[in-house]
Amino acid sequence: MARPTHRPGNLPAESTSFIGRRREVAELRKKLLTARLVSLVGPGGVGKTRLAIRAATDLGRSFAGGAWLVELAEVGDPALASNTLMAALDLRDQAGAEPTELLLAYLKDKQLLIVLDNCEHLVAAAAELVHAILASAPGVRVIATSREPLSIPGEHVLPVPPLELPAAHGAEPMHQLRQNEAVALFVERAAAASGTFELSRSNQAAVADLCRQLDGLPLAIELAAVRMRILTADQILERLSDRFGLLTGSVRGALPRHQTLHTTIDWSYDLLSAEEQSLFRKLCVFAGRFTLEDVEGVGADEVLQTLSSLVDRSMVVREAMRAASCFRLHETMRDYALLKLREAGEEEAVMERCTAYYVARCSRAMPGARYRLAEWLEWTELEIDNIRSVMRRCLNVGDTTRATDLVAAVGWYW
Repeated sequence: MARPTHRPGNLPAESTSFIGRRREVAELRKKLLTARLVSLVGPGGVGKTRLAIRAATDLGRSFAGGAWLVELAEVGDPALASNTLMAALDLRDQAGAEPTELLLAYLKDKQLLIVLDNCEHLVAAAAELVHAILASAPGVRVIATSREPLSIPGEHVLPVPPLELPAAHGAEPMHQLRQNEAVALFVERAAAASGTFELSRSNQAAVADLCRQLDGLPLAIELAAVRMRILTADQILERLSDRFGLLTGSVRGALPRHQTLHTTIDWSYDLLSAEEQSLFRKLCVFAGRFTLEDVEGVGADEVLQTLSSLVDRSMVVREAMRAASCFRLHETMRDYALLKLREAGEEEAVMERCTAYYVARCSRAMPGARYRLAEWLEWTELEIDNIRSVMRRCLNVGDTTRATDLVAAVGWYW
């Protein structure tokens, strides 16, 4: 009997189905045809590791040396990055030898694919190591996953966004809703967790809204699906005001920081500098999209570099508009930032600055609005979620004067 052929590599077998991401898989494969380093960059829980492993499993057959997964999540010392890669490749340390030199000597004539997973907390060490590998081993290609780019020559960044969202309230036809990535993930995981769940006309609106409120974030959707063992989709939706208490892990074997939605974001928040943490907390005052001018207006000075860093670290989303860039927080990030703002005792002061800013800004724009209505309406459309949020805040605290001033100031919009 012929012995089975053993393919080199250490990629784990997938224990659950891989759903969606056709565009990202195709784009990653395309980039690796010419690029030697592709970094998958996105927020925690967005599915970077699953995407990297799926692509590497398919591409590994093209490399004589196979595809190898190097997990950096539990490595706390940057100096151990090379040792971790050596261990993944099943290379033995030699007494007195420098690990990086041994590693580069081994890789110099190899044809293999390396998946360097979870680089964000060791980004400088990972960047230095990958740069050395690319310079010394022309047959090696690297897929890195991180919440920020490695920022080295030759890097091609592939942003990994949340899953495609369904229409609000499940308004699309059932056959289209079943094909939606976020819904398909929830339905598959909910059926696996409960043993009985099926998407139906009676629950399609709740499922669609649940996926939307969870921002299409795969980790959040999977944690919510586990709750289908004891709750309905409507009940989960009702409890999302406490999403961090609700979405806790019930899956053994997951990384500690993926056991709950809160610890996943904690991991990213703890990697920020004090200035970045301070600005991130303040951004929760914006209910919708916001501009650099808005951020400066709520009392944060000289924020360009800090805001840029938050975008690079996948904490803030940048959106291109016709005239200028604007930004937004995913709902989950906004809720987390609000918790941190309250913990810091800054909520009242920051909310008051936000209210004062929008009242003043809208009042200044009102007199000339009718003479440049198209421009004014474009600005108001961008800011309307923030304006409405400030109005509600004023009414909630009994500040009817400023609420009325805001309503009058944007009268041309109504």
